[in-house]
Amino acid sequence: MAPGSRTTLRDVARAAGVSVPQASLALNGQGRVAASTVRRVRDAAERLGYRPNPAARALRLGRVDAVGLITRNLSNSYFLDVLRGMEAVTSSRGSHVVVMDSGYDPSTELAAVHRMADGQVSALAIAPVGGTEAVDWWRVNRPELPIVQINTAPSPGVTTVGPDNPVAVTLAVDHLAGLGHRRIGFVTAPPADAADTDRTQAYLARAGELGLRPEILPCRLRFDDVRDLVADQLADPGGVRTFLMNSDYTASAVYRAARDAGVEVGREVSVVGHDDLPTSGLLAPAMTTVAFDRRLVGEIAATELLEPGRETRTAVVPVHLVVRDSVADLRP
Repeated sequence: MAPGSRTTLRDVARAAGVSVPQASLALNGQGRVAASTVRRVRDAAERLGYRPNPAARALRLGRVDAVGLITRNLSNSYFLDVLRGMEAVTSSRGSHVVVMDSGYDPSTELAAVHRMADGQVSALAIAPVGGTEAVDWWRVNRPELPIVQINTAPSPGVTTVGPDNPVAVTLAVDHLAGLGHRRIGFVTAPPADAADTDRTQAYLARAGELGLRPEILPCRLRFDDVRDLVADQLADPGGVRTFLMNSDYTASAVYRAARDAGVEVGREVSVVGHDDLPTSGLLAPAMTTVAFDRRLVGEIAATELLEPGRETRTAVVPVHLVVRDSVADLRP
């Protein structure tokens, strides 16, 4: 084999002294193959570092065996709804979902993509952590396997599925401005980790149109980090008191920071979330947030992956604002 080339089933068969069909049956545990042959084939596969090619298997079976899902943060139950949507589609088509979580860490994300590509799945949905390194790696090294991005700004040549980010941000900013808020802290991932950059662009554009004072607050989008960011703002007499968040999960950290500081959400602190999780209406006060069909994101992603050959596109899920009590009325 050439240096760096991928070990094939034919290489394993040759090393074990059997035919390719025999090697396949031995590795898959199918058909009548002598135990000694199975051992010989599996020893050769291990020695050569053979990993099954999911694309070849998918072509033989005429279907995708397994679909991968790499999330940014499984602590955010939004991604569980995406998973449920994907499973509803995959289970109806004889496939299943393999899940990994990057935890907002680019190196962990890239390692997860490598593992997914190394024989585990025949297609991949990913909510990327900023940049395009992981997606680009998949497209270069597994060009035969479909990939879909979730919850990120559109990019050329890759299907993207997610809520209508520009509309979501505009609805939230308009609601806050309508209640007299002129300084809105937009909490977003640091530039190196930000995937949904279209949200930031929409925020700056709408704030400029309305003559507001925009303030971008970069922060790692983990609960403790967001809580600390908001706590610092609340401890500063000149700090931000109105927060526009990328998820209900991070918005709940605003509630925690406000409680710790002894101030009240909906009066001294205002927050608008995104996702409309079931728990958001149970908070005190109930959270104003952007709602959309969360499971539909997963359903669309899985459908795109299970029907290879489709043209790449940007699939946008409609959004609407759910007004509750987490925003103070600052109008004179």
